[in-house]
Amino acid sequence: MWLNLLCLFTGLALIIKGGDLFVSSSVRIAEMLRMPRVVIGSTLVSLATTTPELVVSILSGLKGESGLAVGNALGSCICNIGLILGIMAVAKNIEVNFRSLRTPMIFMIGCGFLLFILSLDLTLDRSQGFLLLALGFGYFGFDFWRNLKQPANSATLEAKAIEEEKVSANSWLQSKAGTTLVFLFGAILVTIGSKLLVDGAVGVAEALAIPSLIIGLTVVAVGTSLPELVTAITSARQNVSDLAVGNVMGANIANLTLIVGSASGLHDVTLTRANQSFNFPALLVFFGLLYWLMRSGKTITRREGAMLLVAYSIYLSVLMLVALSVRL
Repeated sequence: MWLNLLCLFTGLALIIKGGDLFVSSSVRIAEMLRMPRVVIGSTLVSLATTTPELVVSILSGLKGESGLAVGNALGSCICNIGLILGIMAVAKNIEVNFRSLRTPMIFMIGCGFLLFILSLDLTLDRSQGFLLLALGFGYFGFDFWRNLKQPANSATLEAKAIEEEKVSANSWLQSKAGTTLVFLFGAILVTIGSKLLVDGAVGVAEALAIPSLIIGLTVVAVGTSLPELVTAITSARQNVSDLAVGNVMGANIANLTLIVGSASGLHDVTLTRANQSFNFPALLVFFGLLYWLMRSGKTITRREGAMLLVAYSIYLSVLMLVALSVRL
């Protein structure tokens, strides 16, 4: 048990640091390849911050622990809204432009409803996984093309902010060799950390006799969502905190399509009725809450951020009760 806990928390620490390095070096490499910053800020950063979830899902699927993979993806979506945006808004009001975020918002909610419908029979099979993957690649391909046609916007500032925040401490890191080394080192840390995290999470779940899905929804979800938090904090420091909302939506879309699709594409996913009937509706509730906050005004205030944190605390409390009822 103690060894499993050590693996779990060591994996979390490696993912946090590796994810941070991976995101910053990805932005720098994209700059070197002369990709427009608007594409980097709106698309690449969202995909880079979900790398830990992707690696965890693939490793979990290969081990036959697809419940952990799906729990990680769903839990990360809820964590991104309730915890990360909650912390961001409490620290500093987040200015939002609903018109520019309408497309990812609609697609994110649509993916949530689709996943809920697909899981009604308590199974996500490989054909459904491939469907989710196709939707994910299609959306991000469309987003890439759409942003290439648009003039520079606030996403440009976000990409620049992340680059300056991460590489200014050492000029050598701005070179091609330094950036490539940081990219590889970050990817290695994420991979090793994800392996330790999956092994530790499975061991803890077995030792405590609770479903691996619950571990995925809580500890693993929070741990793999921390790169999004680091990126959000960086954006806030550079006065582009509104892009935290866009990144959260992009990361959630990646979770619901690419991450869940990868997990179910590798191995059929089986869910319990209690978890399906609670977690998927909870996901849609958080999506609806974010939609309401964005439509009610141009700012997510500190008070509304505190409301998100309270909602997330309530979710975790009820989740624990559900887990206990299933165990009993």
